[in-house]
Amino acid sequence: SWERLLVGIACADQRLLWVHRFLDGNGRVARLASHALIGSRVAGGLWSISRGLARTQKDYYAKLEDADEPRRGAHAGRGKLTEQGLWNWCKYFLDVCLDQATFISGLLSLDGMRDRIRALVTFRSETEKSMRPEAARPLHYLFTAGPLARGEFRQMTGLGERNAQALLAHLLSTGLVASDSKLGPVRFAFPLNSLQFYFPDLYPEAATKPPEE
Repeated sequence: SWERLLVGIACADQRLLWVHRFLDGNGRVARLASHALIGSRVAGGLWSISRGLARTQKDYYAKLEDADEPRRGAHAGRGKLTEQGLWNWCKYFLDVCLDQATFISGLLSLDGMRDRIRALVTFRSETEKSMRPEAARPLHYLFTAGPLARGEFRQMTGLGERNAQALLAHLLSTGLVASDSKLGPVRFAFPLNSLQFYFPDLYPEAATKPPEE
């Protein structure tokens, strides 16, 4: 089960750090291994344990240090290290996984994304002359249902053909939608400067990059 898998990854993460195989970069190697295992086997690439560990750095180091302590008595495990410390580390690790999965679930909620798309479109409409509020509905459809033929996208805006064509061209040029060919279907896209609206607090550095024209 994925629960047993996560416990195994947590234990392996701590033990790899305890072995301290490299002169430098042991923490990065352990976190990279955990990120790769969780991403491919549990999270499906949707969330990252590394983000949660970085946001709880004080607890991260404290739990690791505690798990490195010697065994506390003859009945406190079978190895050289404290079993209770390892379990405390595993609980912390699993709590971080749950926190990150919950965080991403909230960001990907369909109703929440509808509001965030509308907020982005409204903000851009005030600063970009080619952006129009009518973009919100077809953009949300792309997010929830997948690619659309260009004619269907233009129709969903409710605009006249000329204005709808100009709006779609603007969305393509700013990267809010993407296509594999000049006439092919369009799909929802995630340009860097949209992330502050679509996924607030996930990637705060994106807020410093101005919108592209």
